[in-house]
Amino acid sequence: MASLMQVGPGPAKRAKRLVAGVVFGVLGRGTVACARLDERVRTEVMTWPDGTVITLSISPGSPRTTIRWEGGRLKALGSKTDAESTLLVSFKSVEDAFPALIGMKSVLQPFAEHRATVKGDLALAMSLVRCLHIVEGYLFPDIMNRRILPLPAKREVGHLRAYVALLGTSADLGVPSAASAPSAASAVASSGTSEASGTKGDTA
Repeated sequence: MASLMQVGPGPAKRAKRLVAGVVFGVLGRGTVACARLDERVRTEVMTWPDGTVITLSISPGSPRTTIRWEGGRLKALGSKTDAESTLLVSFKSVEDAFPALIGMKSVLQPFAEHRATVKGDLALAMSLVRCLHIVEGYLFPDIMNRRILPLPAKREVGHLRAYVALLGTSADLGVPSAASAPSAASAVASSGTSEASGTKGDTA
């Protein structure tokens, strides 16, 4: 009889998922804060197609965090949103995500180790990775950044100002020119949607 009962995740795994949810929320807000404070992140974001929705998640879909770029505003939507993702970045398990989320590894490393998949425009995914590399430099202490980042990005403002900026959930960056920022729908139509998991033409 006991063998027929479904066994849920143990306390350690539940704790990791709880921590991952918190860190995802900080990453979402951190990306918004850095778009407001750092010219490099702002420049990257303003190249994204209008209406872009990016979600970071742990398979099978929870925890997660979502950000949206629309009408010149980058907004952190958090974990509870029905917005359809233009780009979905999924860690294969909480164990695959956890070292990167708590600063034991760079956020870039799970992709190199095939521990994460990307569904959507790969050019957009690379832009997001460049942003997250910079965001990590603001969120983690210098001693940690030197250990996990091969070339830590130079900060344009101090840690304290970046931490205060985490209180905000949106950044008004201005509307980019139509030539430099196509709509998300037209970008998908022109480039197609790719799912990355380490196969030819994919990124993982």
